[in-house]
Amino acid sequence: MFKKTDVIFVLFFCCPSLAQAGDLSKLVEKRINQDGTTLDLKGLNIGKKGSKKLASMESLASLVTLHLQGNNIKSYGMKALARSPHLTNLKHIDLWGNLLGDLGLKAIADSPYLKNLESLKLWKNEISDDSVELLAESKNFSHLKTLMLNNNLITDLGATIIAKSENFSQLKTLNLFRNEIGDGGALAFANSRNFPNLESLFLGENSITDKGAVALIESKSFPALKILDLGKNLLGEPSALAAFQINRKGKVRVIYR
Repeated sequence: MFKKTDVIFVLFFCCPSLAQAGDLSKLVEKRINQDGTTLDLKGLNIGKKGSKKLASMESLASLVTLHLQGNNIKSYGMKALARSPHLTNLKHIDLWGNLLGDLGLKAIADSPYLKNLESLKLWKNEISDDSVELLAESKNFSHLKTLMLNNNLITDLGATIIAKSENFSQLKTLNLFRNEIGDGGALAFANSRNFPNLESLFLGENSITDKGAVALIESKSFPALKILDLGKNLLGEPSALAAFQINRKGKVRVIYR
């Protein structure tokens, strides 16, 4: 008799093989909504071949939202998707855990078709400082409202590049949780004037100390900020006191533990 955990195991490992061996077109037909604007293919492990086939589908011309979490796409599959003229209307894409690396991000930044993105979720993709400059300079990201780069390999250098970029003025959510950012990156954000619409900034579980944290907490650079997450950093009493004073005012919620 199967236990619940056994069923989950079977679903997780059998479904991907079906996605690879079966007809991806049929899967798309089942998983796309009625008006053709949202497609959910998360966890199917479509890989490079599936990505190429997906990129060739004219039926995706109306697609606005694409969920591709956990599909082992890697940089090769991302290149195929980024070259697809059928994804011109895409505004929201979730690419969690696809091992895209810097070459995968470069493909998105260089794409002649992905110019309308409003939400880009790239967490857990082995992205480093090497490609962050492309991210910061590409006009493809000037409409972004949500950018998730958590669980990657970004250091102070990458954070500083993002903070100095003028392409993210529309951002409302920026997630850099669990990277390798220290006080240098924190100070760069604290002194930036490029995020007038930012409402949520997540910098938890990095290597920020009181120096960077206090600067961020007391910064006047984020007029629309509602949430500042600095939890699980190397913080002490100065950060706690600064956070208490801001939290007491009730305009911004500072998370520091």
